[in-house]
Amino acid sequence: MKKLLLLLILSFFSAQGLAGECPDGSEPIKSVSADGTYFVYKCNADSNNKDTKKSKAESPTSKSIFVSDKIFNDFMNLPKEKKIQSCGFSGYKPNWTVINNNLAPRIKGFNSRMDNESSVEGAHSREVRDKYLESITYAMVSDDLELKEKLFDKLYDWASQDSLSSTMQCYSNGPKGILPACEGEWSDPEGQDLAPIKDATVVLELVMSLNYVYKLYFSDYLPGDEKHEVINGWFKGFYHRIKSPKFFFGNFAGFYFPNISIQHSQNKDYKSMIKTMVKGLDEWTLADGSLKNRTTRGNRALWYHHAAIGEAFIITEIARTANVEIPATLEKKLLKAVELFHDTYLDHSVIEPWAKKAHNSQASNGHQEFSRRLDWISYYSSWFNIFQLRYPEHRTAKWLKTQLTKKAFSLKIAENTGVTLGCIHNALAER
Repeated sequence: MKKLLLLLILSFFSAQGLAGECPDGSEPIKSVSADGTYFVYKCNADSNNKDTKKSKAESPTSKSIFVSDKIFNDFMNLPKEKKIQSCGFSGYKPNWTVINNNLAPRIKGFNSRMDNESSVEGAHSREVRDKYLESITYAMVSDDLELKEKLFDKLYDWASQDSLSSTMQCYSNGPKGILPACEGEWSDPEGQDLAPIKDATVVLELVMSLNYVYKLYFSDYLPGDEKHEVINGWFKGFYHRIKSPKFFFGNFAGFYFPNISIQHSQNKDYKSMIKTMVKGLDEWTLADGSLKNRTTRGNRALWYHHAAIGEAFIITEIARTANVEIPATLEKKLLKAVELFHDTYLDHSVIEPWAKKAHNSQASNGHQEFSRRLDWISYYSSWFNIFQLRYPEHRTAKWLKTQLTKKAFSLKIAENTGVTLGCIHNALAER
């Protein structure tokens, strides 16, 4: 009985004073001593090595993995009227009718082709998220603090309700990667089979995009407010649903984006992870300007080629933010990929030598299913604006400038990054 009382007393004081003392910032692992009279605290072996200490000290310190503090501050220091004009927000009003539809408890029912959204439970959450991100971008460019408070409270409401968490889990950061119950997508060649893994992927995109923009825009807002704990707890509740990274185009660059962000959130080194991601991009970007398993996608080859370019330029921005070198050979290949997109947009037959392979797709027969206007594309479209800032004299940059208006979705919505890189880079390009 005395031992039990002693342990209870020790537990109270040790919990107050010994948490988070490992070199990597993690909490020590608690166990009871051999004689049962005191607690023993030990750190994981990895947390004590010198490499961990060194890598933590070298970790980049930007608020976002997608944009450096310098670029973001340069953007924020532009005149308010200039930011509003460059990002197409003249006369804008947040769409609270859509935002107040709220994120659903779960998403369920996507098929493998994902062409049945109108019948999917909770699919409206995508539009809710889009209008929410659009409103955050407006609050950011207009310095509207009242709107910022409302949007912060709305994020807290969704976190309090544990929104989207009832969606079936399909990914794991353990050795399995994809859970057995979610295997077998595209069992129907036409893609009409139900695919829970699509539901799970959409949810990760939704939650992590909110996580990304929270880190940039809200993490230091009202620092003493207890709502932050609830919001961060909600985000962390999805971290175990994220696969370990392995590069490929799609699924957030093979899950590198969310894994890098998690390391960033935990103040751990992620520079080596970025270097590996850049190496993967280099391997998947081919010398002829095509992108592995993307430019060969039949009648959707132009769309997948575009999306892969979007991922590629986000990767290069992540690398620049972390001061990771981008190989000159990779840059040259990416410029060829951009030119292939440009030329194919004007003449679909240009991509046919690759598209006719019809990888996981239907035959193209010389025609590509792609939007008639670049303004209407939001998915990975920030590269349209990033490219104009980084390569202003390139023929495609000059062409993009003639094709995009201030109504372009690339300026307002960023499904994959949360942070609207299109708005930021466009405003800086137009200085």
